[in-house]
Amino acid sequence: MKTVIVLTMLVSLLTVKTANAQRKRLPDSVNVLIRLHPRNPSSPRVDSVLVIFDRFDHTGAGIVRNIYYPTNNQFTIPRVPEGKYYITIYCLGFYTDKFNDLMFISKRHSNQLRYKLKGTDEYVPGTYLPDMEIDFTNLAITNIKSFR
Repeated sequence: MKTVIVLTMLVSLLTVKTANAQRKRLPDSVNVLIRLHPRNPSSPRVDSVLVIFDRFDHTGAGIVRNIYYPTNNQFTIPRVPEGKYYITIYCLGFYTDKFNDLMFISKRHSNQLRYKLKGTDEYVPGTYLPDMEIDFTNLAITNIKSFR
């Protein structure tokens, strides 16, 4: 009688183990969609982007470090491990800009990052002068420490 009970318990344990093994496991990495929205529809499209994802707890520097070529100012980064990241995006090419962000990437969040691009103007010689800010308190002539 004891052997029958032990055998039935073993068979039931083996079937429970196989049922758990067939369960779907959720992936530990997700896809991240990054969209770059221009403020002006006539602004140029971004040619290429350097993306760097650094872990927040300093356990992985440069988890994602790659150059992407966006189509319609958006691109997808595949298989990013879950976690909190420092995100740095450098726009390369004709349009240059830099974005920094701190984001938590997980399968429970939307994982869509949106950044607004600044407006750009074309430079025509003699027609446009950039604004220059001069701090007169920081010049060598007005700084008292430079005379010592």
